[in-house]
Amino acid sequence: MKKLAKGILLACLCVAAQPAGAQDLSVSYLDGSAGIRSGSTWRPLSIGDAVPMEATIRVEPVGCVQLKGAGIDLILTRPGIYSVREVVARHKTVSTRGIGAAIAASLRALASGRSTPQSTTSGARAGNVGNAEEDELWVESSSEGFLAAGKADIKAGRYDDALKVLRQAELSASSEELPEIRFYLASTYSLKGDLGLAWKLAGGLAPLPSAAWAGDLVLLKARLLLDTSAFADAAALLAGEGAWLAQDASRAPLYHFLLGVGYRGAGAAESSRQALSRVVAISPDSDLGIAAADLLKTP
Repeated sequence: MKKLAKGILLACLCVAAQPAGAQDLSVSYLDGSAGIRSGSTWRPLSIGDAVPMEATIRVEPVGCVQLKGAGIDLILTRPGIYSVREVVARHKTVSTRGIGAAIAASLRALASGRSTPQSTTSGARAGNVGNAEEDELWVESSSEGFLAAGKADIKAGRYDDALKVLRQAELSASSEELPEIRFYLASTYSLKGDLGLAWKLAGGLAPLPSAAWAGDLVLLKARLLLDTSAFADAAALLAGEGAWLAQDASRAPLYHFLLGVGYRGAGAAESSRQALSRVVAISPDSDLGIAAADLLKTP
């Protein structure tokens, strides 16, 4: 599958600058089925089709549609019926400088975890996550070692290297180890902007509540829902299944931030204000805190 565009929360910065009556969008990527309303019927969409701002489109289950034009970049992966103009307008309400970078940095930090170097004569190499100028580390060439190397690559922003190492981890992993490895693959694809691949991997995972990465999976899914226009779904996921993350000190800032963005995009202004204010209260000087403060100042 082709590489999808970078996350919507980054691309939507360009949306706010578009004048009224901007040119039509066009379908730049299509996986599965989608249609555009034509009178009282639906016409199938194909790559290259023009999609006016006033159009209504329908995404079928397991479908993925990317629309581009005049600086606008939208990706829809959730089934449903969408007004293109309304989707663009919702993204404008959550667009502020630094949102995408702040979320990516937080997810990268959570996904990288803590890698413990292991000395071995035969292994998978990973860059030192503590000091880029120090010698490279080597970890044993087992699924555990490859996973540690992949986490180090994620932390360093070497996403292509991380994917290669994590794919190696899949080959040597047991059935019990595979879900965790696929979570880190989904995280890496998300950080690269490959939203379709990320969702396909993350959507099929169901870890035990005791799994160390269970909370991070909820945050990843929420971020993917936000990036693909499903603001209400993201807020519902966080307020329901992910509510316990509000009490997790390491994850609470990102949790409240994603919740605030979800509520904002869904039109729940007061709930959004409360969540974003919580980010500012607990992490004022962080990138998330600064981005939350900016959103709170924006109508």
